[in-house]
Amino acid sequence: MTGSLKERWVYQVLVTVLLLAGAIPFTVPFGSQIGAVVGMIGVGLGVGIGLATARSRLSALPTLAVAASAHVLLAPWLLPDVTGSLDGVYTVLAATVTVWRDALTLPLPLTAFPGMTVLPWLTGLTCGVLATRFVAAGRLHLAGFVVLGELAVGIAWGDADAPLPAVVGALLTAGVLGLWALAAQRGRRDRVAEVLEDSDSGLATGARRGVARAGVLLAIVVLVVAVAAPAAPSGRTVLRDVFNPPLDLTEYATPLALVRTLETELASTTLMTVSGLPEGARIRIAALDSYDGLSARISQDSDGGAHFQHIGEGTPLVADSDAAGGSAAADTDSADALTVTLTLDGYTYPWVPTVMETLAIAPSGDRAETIRESLFYDTFSSTGLVTARLAADDILTETIAVPATPPDSDLIQLSLADVDLGTVEDVPASVQALAHSLVGSESEPLNQIRILQQALRTGYYSDGTKSPSDPGHGAARLAAMVSADSLVGDDEQYAVLMMLMCRSLGIPARVVMGFEPGTDGDASNVTGEDVSAWVEVAFEQVGWVSFDVTPERDQVPQQQSARKVSNPEPQVLQPPLPQQDPAELPPVYEDDDRDSSEDDRPAGLPTAVIVSLAVVAGIAALLAAILAAKLLRRARRRRRQGVDRALGAWDEVVDRARDLGRNTPGGITRREAAASLSVGFPRADLPRLARAIDAQVFAAGDPSSYDLKQIWESADAIVPVMASDCPRWRRVLARFSPRSLYRPAGRSTRPQPTSRRTGS
Repeated sequence: MTGSLKERWVYQVLVTVLLLAGAIPFTVPFGSQIGAVVGMIGVGLGVGIGLATARSRLSALPTLAVAASAHVLLAPWLLPDVTGSLDGVYTVLAATVTVWRDALTLPLPLTAFPGMTVLPWLTGLTCGVLATRFVAAGRLHLAGFVVLGELAVGIAWGDADAPLPAVVGALLTAGVLGLWALAAQRGRRDRVAEVLEDSDSGLATGARRGVARAGVLLAIVVLVVAVAAPAAPSGRTVLRDVFNPPLDLTEYATPLALVRTLETELASTTLMTVSGLPEGARIRIAALDSYDGLSARISQDSDGGAHFQHIGEGTPLVADSDAAGGSAAADTDSADALTVTLTLDGYTYPWVPTVMETLAIAPSGDRAETIRESLFYDTFSSTGLVTARLAADDILTETIAVPATPPDSDLIQLSLADVDLGTVEDVPASVQALAHSLVGSESEPLNQIRILQQALRTGYYSDGTKSPSDPGHGAARLAAMVSADSLVGDDEQYAVLMMLMCRSLGIPARVVMGFEPGTDGDASNVTGEDVSAWVEVAFEQVGWVSFDVTPERDQVPQQQSARKVSNPEPQVLQPPLPQQDPAELPPVYEDDDRDSSEDDRPAGLPTAVIVSLAVVAGIAALLAAILAAKLLRRARRRRRQGVDRALGAWDEVVDRARDLGRNTPGGITRREAAASLSVGFPRADLPRLARAIDAQVFAAGDPSSYDLKQIWESADAIVPVMASDCPRWRRVLARFSPRSLYRPAGRSTRPQPTSRRTGS
């Protein structure tokens, strides 16, 4: 094994170790070692492909084809979250395009979603192939940039909080700097040896000293990093921080719009059956903490996007204690986890029914995959949403925690939580005045809440079927409710009224809409009659606490008999009212007879067709770019003047030979290069062309335009003759090969023509 070959293997081992270390940051987005392990497997396969293709002297396109084939054929059987079948191949093909976006929009850890390990696998495979080919070509500085690129992908697609990011990044940077230092030392040694033409003129001693200096420098860098790492911040800005989830809540009507429909039209309709429900537990539909004068809604973030994120199996559904004022009424770690199963029947809405503090949701049934792909969840409001809507026979299995309800004796000792709720706007002044008049001089928050609760529960309940009661909870409806002689309404109006009064007093409150099973006597069978709404208030240490504010349903207003009119006034026909433009209404729920299977059909072209067309278009664009670059290079060479134009003709021939798989050794003359290439292209008269070019280069004076034209015509005639000595497939690959673009002939600095003709 020659010295240069030994050095190449040393560089290859060093680059491989750095690539394996560069896969470590993929542990963060996956929440386990699986991300790093898959990335390392991809690196190993990529290094193997790079070594095999370099030894076979394959150009870029065949190497790309080999790597792509290995990716498609091996990934379904090596990745842990992809099935080893044709469906797995489809998943890998689709994830190759979509994983870069999905890894930023899906919540962590990514192990909750299928096909996400394509991210570290494809990154490791690509970086392994590129770095190995760069090492084989002697381009060690590019190999170092590939290592840093792998590290950058692992960081950018990860999380802002990472363990010791400064240590990992600095150590990899030190390794890359060491690689570049060794490469620079080797380059200086080769140049000195070329000048001295003697390998035993102190070169070995100088090389050892250079390596020692580089080693001392890297040791100092590592020492500084080790000392400064504990003080380095562990947080960082990643792409996930600037990527908004693609969900627009304005497309969905507020869940409170369902209350009047459910309690009147669907009162006896079975909406769902529940098994495993704890005694006294409620079913939540949504928590709403903002109000715009028309309806109560789920708040959005400062950029107008929803808090909802796409979830999968294993995605945590419990908000951080700092964000929600603590665990919902208890420490979930100490609570016993239970399993509740909800089988849907007449409930066909997008909002997901959940129970208490939901820890995980697992859909099943015929539409399980559809639900899983369109299931979003907001941990702050504990609200789920299925963009494809729920349907009959859907089954939701939920893992829940049963928190303890703190008594008033404990709550009165706690302060209100500081939570970031949605905005409340256009609240009627009468609502605020009523709240302040009821609480009076009371300043204790819990006592204020109880006073407001008691005042509302002494009102009357009416859903509009037995006594007049308008639906809705807009500002006009609530103002009319407050200004009447007595409060009359249903869960919808009372819950929103309580929230607005609490918020006017600075109490962090929100409305929760859901069901209270057992209202009709059967807790396992949920009907429209079980619909309910209540208010939650956030307290420190215990989180959200529920308060019922709606009067009992048998507490209805007294019917008033109609008064007789003895002398009725004659009625006068009134003129018709002028026409008005129809108001723009918010989204409403409509119960139609559309077949849900039609909604589930994908629109437009299948994803596989789109991916295939995109791949074909990308390959075509790449091939066209290679052809255009070669044409521009040839035109540029022909436009040269004097000796450089003649040298450009020879460079064109050498580049064509390189594309056909024949390289010329470095440090030899043109005639020696022609003799070496003649072995592979016997029918091309390359020595004659080399002599003609040497005659023009070393002759006195500048060559004539006629002689330069003859040289280029000879080169143009030789190129197709060279190609005719190769099989057809080789000629096609050579035409699109980027090898000559990567290291074109004539790149090294040439001596000036005048220096070779000083005697003229």
